[in-house]
Amino acid sequence: MNPTAEELMPRTKRGVQIYWRAALIPLSLLILATLRFVFHAPMWVLIIGCLWIPAYYLIYPVVLGKRWQSFDREFTVRFQRSEYKQLLAYYKSQWFLRRFGPRAEMMGKLGLIYAAMQRYRDAEQVLEGAVEAADAATKDRLYFNLANVKFELGKHAAAEQIYRSMKPGSPYRHAAQAHLALIDLRRGERVDEARVVLKHERKRASGALRERIEEALAAAGA
Repeated sequence: MNPTAEELMPRTKRGVQIYWRAALIPLSLLILATLRFVFHAPMWVLIIGCLWIPAYYLIYPVVLGKRWQSFDREFTVRFQRSEYKQLLAYYKSQWFLRRFGPRAEMMGKLGLIYAAMQRYRDAEQVLEGAVEAADAATKDRLYFNLANVKFELGKHAAAEQIYRSMKPGSPYRHAAQAHLALIDLRRGERVDEARVVLKHERKRASGALRERIEEALAAAGA
């Protein structure tokens, strides 16, 4: 049975995670004070109890970073090989990263898997959550991926809105222009201008986008 998008999405919301981590030190101090003054625990117990604090703030980020780097490398290799079903199973096995890893990045990768498997509605659901959880550094990329999924679903108005929001300096600006031209051709609007844009962007495009541009130009008789 295939896992659903909701089952694989990180369950803990970002705000809850921040609140929980911020409360760790005061909560630990309260527990240590209770042990000392209520249960009269010896000092060696308190010292041992204090050791987890530096362990958490020093060791935990290192472990998380290594696991993320390993996952990211494996994801890239399998995605390039088009091993999408195996990649989805691999993603599902990453409980630690889905629970504690970078929420937006994990959801973004799940969205890419679903899109590659043509499970566009699942991809849309996941990527919308990823955009909501993303910071400024990753939002542009996730937003562009979401626009591509909406394009595939035929939600051209929603996709167009996102494509037009791409800033001039965005690395996705040219691909966004190509998609906007494809939308215009499908609508029969600004056809001549769309042809010019697609002929220009064809030189930059690669993979599926280039194929789509070639097909659109051929259908338009250009």
